Amino acid sequence: MSRNKVIQDTDGDALVSKVAAEKAGYYHDPLLKLFLPSKIDAADVHKLPPFNRGTYVRVMAVSKLIDRFLAVPSETKKQIISLGAGSDTRPFYLLPQYGSNLTYHELDFAVSARRKAELIAKHDVLKNAIPGHIEYDIHTPEIPPRQRRWSSSRLYVSSREPALQSGSGPHQLPTGSTGINTHAHPRNSSSSAAGPHGFETPLKSPSYYIHGVDLRHLITPTSVQLPGIDFSLPTLIVSECCLCYLETDESDAVLAALIRAFTGPSASNQLGIVSYEPFSSDDQFGKVMVHNLALRGISIPTMMAFPTLQSQVSRLRGLGFKATAAGDLKYVHDTWVSGDEMHKINSLEILDELEEFDLLVSHYGIYWGSTAHVPDAPNRFAGPFEAWNNFPRQI
Repeated sequence: MSRNKVIQDTDGDALVSKVAAEKAGYYHDPLLKLFLPSKIDAADVHKLPPFNRGTYVRVMAVSKLIDRFLAVPSETKKQIISLGAGSDTRPFYLLPQYGSNLTYHELDFAVSARRKAELIAKHDVLKNAIPGHIEYDIHTPEIPPRQRRWSSSRLYVSSREPALQSGSGPHQLPTGSTGINTHAHPRNSSSSAAGPHGFETPLKSPSYYIHGVDLRHLITPTSVQLPGIDFSLPTLIVSECCLCYLETDESDAVLAALIRAFTGPSASNQLGIVSYEPFSSDDQFGKVMVHNLALRGISIPTMMAFPTLQSQVSRLRGLGFKATAAGDLKYVHDTWVSGDEMHKINSLEILDELEEFDLLVSHYGIYWGSTAHVPDAPNRFAGPFEAWNNFPRQI
């Protein structure tokens, strides 16, 4: 099996973990099951309590950081660039909420990008969450015309609210334009969406783009100029276990290219990042993690190159993120979860393996940083990232 295929398959692992935690009641995300392969029945998906709670902490932490970025008032729209987005359902909740005030880009391997575009074309609940006119450029059967409809079903508990709290109000699917411009041509057709370096954009709309691209090609400011990306907008990069699979010089080059593209006289100079990655801690448990991953053909170069929270933060600062912070998932679990929220998740499952849980989540980190900072104020976030100053930080 190729290394690319091994990395693509890790998205399926993450999806199953999210489905299991959702089934256990940690959060509400009914769209997840749409992304499961046909051979997997959601009713048969189960994970042990330590893994479910760990998945919850990851989802909660990333969502809270994104929500705070989007909630800060801005004179312009904002932009999210999600690297290795895979089966992430987040855009289908955020786009209806923020509408024309948000542009959302997802980048992944071409085969994964096409698969997601095809799935969106197939399911009205996904199509209808995307404002405006959608254009597809995928090899797909005839796509039925879009039929907009309002739905009062509650799709998501915003992470701004206590998890599992009822009565948070429905998310309604937006009305929008009718009709779809489809391009159902063979992938080797001369009219393919492939760009100069093999880039594809199998789905695009005024507010949502799916790009098929090998991230290792995004190493210059010119190469990151994918369709629809606006370098004048305040922008957040999201990398959930994505850049960690690249060699460290490759992932550094990708981040450096993005930073250069978003800095300068005509750029926003407001670029942030939220990253979730494992790290080894240079201890025995970390070495066992690395060994077990290797048995599956999975290599995570950053685990050993940046084995601590501090080394990861120093890396971000060295690349150009002026304000940075981090916390391992144990710290986030203990400090970010409110008393009421903790009471609710404690009632879901009995966590007998508390020491195992603490050991596991202490080897995964959440890192956040921005190029916008308060001058003469040590490590203070500014501009659209200023609300991040309110989060407890371990580093």
